[in-house]
Amino acid sequence: TLFPYTTLFRSDDEASRAKLIGSWQLADGGKEAIVWTFADKGNEVLHITNSSGGRALAEFDCDSFGHECNIKVAGKPAKVSWWYLGPKLVEMETRGSYVWKRTFVISGDGDSMDLEQTQIAPAPKVETQHYKRMPAAGASH
Repeated sequence: TLFPYTTLFRSDDEASRAKLIGSWQLADGGKEAIVWTFADKGNEVLHITNSSGGRALAEFDCDSFGHECNIKVAGKPAKVSWWYLGPKLVEMETRGSYVWKRTFVISGDGDSMDLEQTQIAPAPKVETQHYKRMPAAGASH
């Protein structure tokens, strides 16, 4: 694989990774709520959806071994790759001249997720966003 260390992890890393599965809404997103959804399709393949204001910006399957996947983001071609670094899920996205690195990590009690988004090109910029787990569809209260 491109990232051989992705197969070397502790059992607590595996438990942390499992906690990423589900839907996450930007904590202070307002009306244009940003949501990331991760579903495990088996064999290290993730089904990933990113939406804003209820509109899907991207929906695709990609493995978590760092292989490049050709997708569309908001209708524009992009290339992404995903891999685990310990308990963190890392994404690299290239869309035109823009390149981002995103790191998703569960924090606190497991119902919070931090997303560190680093714009690498054309101009470096880093921001951290805080997400809250959304209730599972069909869950009763």
